[in-house]
Amino acid sequence: MNGSGLQRWAISALAALAVLYCLVVLWYVPTQFSLPLGCLLTNTESEGTPPRGLEIRDVSLLKGLDGKIRGITPEVGDHIIAAAGRPIRSFADWVRLHRDLRSWKIDSAARISFGKDPTEDSALSNLAVFEYPDKSRVVVVWFLRPGSPKPLQACLPLVGQPIFSVSATLLWFVLELCVLIMGAVAYWNRPFDQPLRTFVALSALTLVAFVGGSHWWLIAGNPWLTIIFSVAGTLLPAVLLHFFLVYPYPVSWYADNQPASTRLLYLIPGLAAAGLSVMILATSILSGEHGNGPFAQTIARLTGETAAAIVPRLRSSIYLVFGIGVTYFLLSLLAIRRSLQVARNPFERNQVRSLLWAALAATALITYTMYLAVTDQVEFALGAARLPMFGASLAFMLAYAIGIARYKLLLIDQVVSKGAWYYFASAGLALIFSALIAIGAMHALHQDLSLFGQTAPLILVLMTAVLILIWVRDSLQRNLDRRFFSEKYQLDKALNRMNRVVSSVLEPEAVADSLLTSCQEILQVQHVTLYLRKGVRMDFRMFTARGRGDLPQQITLDAEVFESLTQDLVLQRVAHSATPAQQLLRTLKSEVIYGLEMQGQLGGLLALGAKPNNLHFSAEDLAFVGAMGRISGVALHCATVQQDVTRLNQDLQLKLGKIEDQERKLSVLQNELATLSKLPTPSAVETEFRREGIRGNSPAILSVLETVRKVASSESSVLIRGESGTGKELLARSIHENSPRRNGPLVAVHCAALSPTLLESELFGHVKGAFTDARQDKPGRFQLANGGTLFLDEIGDISLDVQVKLLRVLQERVFEPVGSTQTVPADVRIVTATHRNLEQLIASGRFREDLFYRLNVISITLPPLRDRQEDLYELAVHFLRRSSAKSSKSVLHINDEAMKCLHNYHWQGNIRELENVIERAVVLAEGTSIRVEDLPVEIREAPPWPQASGESPRPAVESLVSRTGQLAVRRKSLNKQDDERRALVAALDECGGNKAEAARLLGIPRSTFFSKLKKHGLG
Repeated sequence: MNGSGLQRWAISALAALAVLYCLVVLWYVPTQFSLPLGCLLTNTESEGTPPRGLEIRDVSLLKGLDGKIRGITPEVGDHIIAAAGRPIRSFADWVRLHRDLRSWKIDSAARISFGKDPTEDSALSNLAVFEYPDKSRVVVVWFLRPGSPKPLQACLPLVGQPIFSVSATLLWFVLELCVLIMGAVAYWNRPFDQPLRTFVALSALTLVAFVGGSHWWLIAGNPWLTIIFSVAGTLLPAVLLHFFLVYPYPVSWYADNQPASTRLLYLIPGLAAAGLSVMILATSILSGEHGNGPFAQTIARLTGETAAAIVPRLRSSIYLVFGIGVTYFLLSLLAIRRSLQVARNPFERNQVRSLLWAALAATALITYTMYLAVTDQVEFALGAARLPMFGASLAFMLAYAIGIARYKLLLIDQVVSKGAWYYFASAGLALIFSALIAIGAMHALHQDLSLFGQTAPLILVLMTAVLILIWVRDSLQRNLDRRFFSEKYQLDKALNRMNRVVSSVLEPEAVADSLLTSCQEILQVQHVTLYLRKGVRMDFRMFTARGRGDLPQQITLDAEVFESLTQDLVLQRVAHSATPAQQLLRTLKSEVIYGLEMQGQLGGLLALGAKPNNLHFSAEDLAFVGAMGRISGVALHCATVQQDVTRLNQDLQLKLGKIEDQERKLSVLQNELATLSKLPTPSAVETEFRREGIRGNSPAILSVLETVRKVASSESSVLIRGESGTGKELLARSIHENSPRRNGPLVAVHCAALSPTLLESELFGHVKGAFTDARQDKPGRFQLANGGTLFLDEIGDISLDVQVKLLRVLQERVFEPVGSTQTVPADVRIVTATHRNLEQLIASGRFREDLFYRLNVISITLPPLRDRQEDLYELAVHFLRRSSAKSSKSVLHINDEAMKCLHNYHWQGNIRELENVIERAVVLAEGTSIRVEDLPVEIREAPPWPQASGESPRPAVESLVSRTGQLAVRRKSLNKQDDERRALVAALDECGGNKAEAARLLGIPRSTFFSKLKKHGLG
């Protein structure tokens, strides 16, 4: 699994754990009954005063419990010294007691009747927790009051948590969970998006910090819940700052050294979180039970005192964390301001502006919270800060919601389709109105709402209210339907237009014009362009365009892009991505590329520009383009086939004319050869091009050899690219033999076969004593290739250290042998080869970009054998002769069935694999020819190529007919200026500049053709 995959699973796990934690807390808090007394971590005594239990700071929950309290009512300032029969020495003992009360077992003697006071019954003096018949419980509490010489006793009921606080937390959790889910779904589909990854982590930590912080004094009894909350709350400000450092675009200093910057960003919060966790865990362990007996009680007393001593330090650490959080939040404000300055378009600026307003609102609320923390610590700790922090979190949540819904924050709308938004909105609307009706019914059930003692008027009022609510809901639902499904009416309009065009016209130009018009009018895109495929290769030529005239006339797809379009039919632009697909989108200045299927193959590309205000394409937009594309693909294919059929006879006549011309040329060449054979044989001409064993005459290899002929005489570096087994070393030898350095040496080095240290010594040589076993001077390959050519095979596998030294040689043409300080000049020409994707290696930091540009002065790509089907027979015969001579056998030819199998095979190993297959077949052959039985099983069972027809292995014939047909359809449009010039240029390109053939191809007289060339300045 790669790095992005691991990060995706890690962030997903963090989000899932955050949701699980919140669910546990939301279950834990409502089920936690507590004593109605408020206490803090530490007391108000000055330092040096011996501890007297835990000070009571708040008794507001005792109001309304007067009839349930037995004994003396506690007051603020009293110190709890025991509760439920357990000593209370610190806050750690207090929260541990509440945790144990959850599972406290009640003896039969402790079950008492209503109205009985346990404090007045001496028989119950040894019990500390009692239960009434209604399952409510009371706890005996002992406390000291200032000025009172002896402890006082009270019997206090256990109370549940306020409904308002739990409901507010639950409401906030549901809202924030929606934000987290949308962010997580978007990140799962775009794991490379760093701002989105940080946003998901921020949402997850926000969930944990708010839900845990809203009820910290209740979850404090569980150390693990407390530790998770403290870690999330400590890291949250750092993650918030991290988000604004990378959104919408990373800060330059952060992007230049991202790993170190990230470690520095999280160093202080990470240490603080670790310190808090250790102190919380230590306090929990030290305040635990140690059994019964004098020794255990002594241990419990000592550990309890130690825990009580840790609590003040824990409190100081919490205030330190507050200070760190405030500092990081202020830095986040500065980062938001920077994000607003670097935003590149109105949408990004609106996104950041909404977040800035939320941050300013949160600043005011956080300032009030810190004021409480300094001036009124009791109110701050016991829940007064919950409301302002709720407001601060809600401000950011609203900013995220506005950004997602209105300004396409983080492109979440690309993943969450409009259909999903519709169902969310519809379900939310139904839930709201259901809740209103349910609340009204419950209120009427528990209140006396009869009118004049009669229930009939009340029923009529409720019926009217329900009818009004239903009417309002239906009105809102209609508006939702109109808002979300307006595209279906536009689609119907566009389909009717395409139906009229297909029914009345069978010209590709008319079909394409209708397609582009519909897309531009319905989607409101700035420009739209249609490219059609040229033959069976991955080349596409512009057919027609609307809106722009500066787009490339022809494009060649990368194999990865071609495969993606073949499978998914759509490519959509994504920010911060440098994949081949995204580079193609930028080249075409488009937001979406849709592939048109013709006869089950990718036959065309529809490139759509940006929408108004840079709006993103929704799922419904893509569905519209898909429907139009499928209809247009069928219509274009039918129109092309129709016109190809009408031109077939003329094409055949043209081919017969070509054959006659070729026969005449062959006759002339034979006569000249016969004449030359009578003359003395001249010496070899120095300028004759040498192929050096490179076989084949297909257009692909001839184009490569033509490039070699042009660049061989220069001194520029050449980078040969291609799959393994395509003959890169042979091509390097051809470059050398056709260069002015042909009389010098050609030295080859296979870089992947040597370790970095050994490769450096091999390239630059070493002097005696440079390293162990360096017993004498040894010249390197640069010295051995002096005056000639140095061929570095598999250049993509060399280490970064060797890359640096190789770059210096290329720049300065000098080097130093290993262990030497003497500079040696390098008079060599560098030719390199690789089968790897150097651009991807550069992106991953494994290949230097500056070295790449030094090596890639001239780039030559060798085509794989599967793209040289025309050369397969010649190569097979060549290897057959060589293998026959090698094995001393008389295998003279390959039968037709075996040759057909060779043509059907995909040849992943290219020419090297073909050579091995032929050698194996020669060894196994028992006659004078290679049969199917002599070939390997995988070749015998290989399915035929999709474009093959019958026994013909030459798909070029079909592509020629297809291209000729596409040119022929332009004959009807020669009266139009733009189409006329385009048709003339296309005909000349197709016929290789032969004007007579171009005129015949267009079906017009040569004189007319020449006059039109002169008219358009093409003479």
